[in-house]
Amino acid sequence: MTGFASAEAYRFAHATFDLLVLDIRLGGMDGMALARSVRAVEPTVPLAFVSNYDEYVFEGYDVDALAYLMKPLTAAKVTSLLAKVAARQPVQTLLVEASDGPQRVPLFDLMAIEVGDHSLAFHLQDRTLTATGQLKDYRDLPGFIQIYRSVVVNLSFIRRLAGNDVEMADGTRYPVSRQQKTRVKTAFFAHYRGLADDDR
Repeated sequence: MTGFASAEAYRFAHATFDLLVLDIRLGGMDGMALARSVRAVEPTVPLAFVSNYDEYVFEGYDVDALAYLMKPLTAAKVTSLLAKVAARQPVQTLLVEASDGPQRVPLFDLMAIEVGDHSLAFHLQDRTLTATGQLKDYRDLPGFIQIYRSVVVNLSFIRRLAGNDVEMADGTRYPVSRQQKTRVKTAFFAHYRGLADDDR
């Protein structure tokens, strides 16, 4: 086990690990920002957060965190986390036939898929890919749900249900069809219960 005094110290070390356990409040760069920088170059390394601040739990999904553990850290919490690491499956990806060539996209980075003008828009956290295809081919992706005839969203990026819309992590709002409203609400709460229950 190796400890680092700050995010910058970890980045300077250029080391690789089987698991990264990050605090949220660090000197300089915070733990969530560090996690995003790690994901940019290491999409598969398991990571988890240990913190006193529960308001960041939803952001843990943005970086595919295994768990968000509240302090104090106990033996039971560590045992549960290590079991998750041991059972972790390879990062799931999606091959997108984008307009500028095929690209393999990690599902944890894909926020939504939306029907455009004779094309599909794949909205990632930092960019949008335009590709050919039909939305029906993507509505059964694990962790995703079709909320409207033209939109499939990643449940991990829904910040809140707002009337007849869902609000995503980046502030984008998508309509929810009347027929899907109950199903979306049930799936949303069931999805978030998983990560939040790990630390109780």
